[in-house]
Amino acid sequence: MNLLFLDSIDKDTYGGMEEWIRLVGAGLHRKGHNIYISGRDNSKFLKRVSADNPELKQIPLNISGDFNPVTIARIYSEIKSRQIDIILVNFNKDLRLGGLAAKLEKDCKVIWSLGLDITKNSLVHKVLTPKLVDGVIVPSNALRDQITRFDYITSNQVKVIPIGIPEANVQIEKRAARAKIIEKFGLNENTFICVTSGRFVDQKGHRHLIEAAPKIIEKCPETVFLFLGDGQLKSELQTMIRERKLEKYFVLAGMLDTNNVAEILPGCDLMIHPSVEEPFGIAILEGMRAELPVVASRVGGIPEVVVTDETALLVEPENAAEIAEAVLSLQSSEDKLRQMGQAGKTRWQNYFGYSKMIDKIESYLDSFISSEKTYGTSETART
Repeated sequence: MNLLFLDSIDKDTYGGMEEWIRLVGAGLHRKGHNIYISGRDNSKFLKRVSADNPELKQIPLNISGDFNPVTIARIYSEIKSRQIDIILVNFNKDLRLGGLAAKLEKDCKVIWSLGLDITKNSLVHKVLTPKLVDGVIVPSNALRDQITRFDYITSNQVKVIPIGIPEANVQIEKRAARAKIIEKFGLNENTFICVTSGRFVDQKGHRHLIEAAPKIIEKCPETVFLFLGDGQLKSELQTMIRERKLEKYFVLAGMLDTNNVAEILPGCDLMIHPSVEEPFGIAILEGMRAELPVVASRVGGIPEVVVTDETALLVEPENAAEIAEAVLSLQSSEDKLRQMGQAGKTRWQNYFGYSKMIDKIESYLDSFISSEKTYGTSETART
């Protein structure tokens, strides 16, 4: 298959869907398919793909309006010259630009790969989306139910394929990883390290963890919160931390590459994922792979990823008191921390392996260029 991934994410942003594209593109390339990745010229997205997977061919674009005829013509030209079988699009803008270009080249199918509910109950969406979309991939049943609520996308169009991540490129023992963190960030040997990984946006709920921090620190003053990520709310979060005089308890490490994250996570004690909205949660999988117990919000697809009270404690979203209570309950029990971490790693291995995801995606995409189409059913792991 000749596949084109189109993602118009802002130049300075790299999120979960961009990581999904990188992982899927690399996995399908290894299986012999021709993969092209298209995004904004000079974006973090394309730079990350180039650094981690230089084997993937890139098509930089100058992307502006949703219906820009110049951009549509450029995409059409790429589809035609490279004989693209399927274009996988991300945002609504990508669906319109890539979808319209694909319809000009009648043999090219359009798959909407959604990592977040961006459907809208508007006339443009209701009329145009059904005409452009041939199929939809989502990572969870929760997201499938969200995007089908307006009825212009039907359940039989949607394939639920849980995200899978590979073994970490960097293999490091917990003790060595912990020593690196302590040295890198100047922490004490007995520090209890809570890690949170994600973009600094409202969706990820960092502010609610900051609000929970004083209660946690009061009972466990050796706690440090390590934030891996960056984004538009960085200044606001720094102000919240400063106003509460919590500077020595928070480390904002910035956006790290794949290998640096793999080196840091095993040295932490607990992953906290306080999202307000989360269709799946790749960061949680990375934590489970690193054998970390998890405290996370009971939202979206998270309850499909973890097993409540076995691999994670789930709390109500935007509830600082519940976050604090859950963290403190785990800090008081080394056995529970260890057991949850081990159970999480086993669950990742059994249900969210990388090769399983790639096989399912390959099979689904192949169904659109074979003589008989087979629409999907739910594949989400059952707890």
